[in-house]
Amino acid sequence: MVYISVKDFYEKSGSCYVMNRQEEIECAKQMKSGDNDARERLIQSYVPMVARHIKRMQPPMQNLGLVLYCMQALEKAVDSFDFLQDSETFSHRLSWGLRQATTNYIVNKR
Repeated sequence: MVYISVKDFYEKSGSCYVMNRQEEIECAKQMKSGDNDARERLIQSYVPMVARHIKRMQPPMQNLGLVLYCMQALEKAVDSFDFLQDSETFSHRLSWGLRQATTNYIVNKR
């Protein structure tokens, strides 16, 4: 998805469908077999969580640069997480990745 402003990102994130655990498992199985559409559905399912993370930042931090860093963190988390095991939740892994992406953004912005 292409975003032209942070407001546009917030609007588009509000229309994303959030999957339940069973749908995540099905998408993960399809993703393991090489289905890129399943990967995109998983990513789109967690865009609202990324939007909530960015909304908690101070207004000067809410910009497209931070959106880019956080969306890259989301993609990296989806690619590296094993949805088929129950050791930790994906939202826990993603929240850690978002905090790390935010820190990297702040450091690289200086």
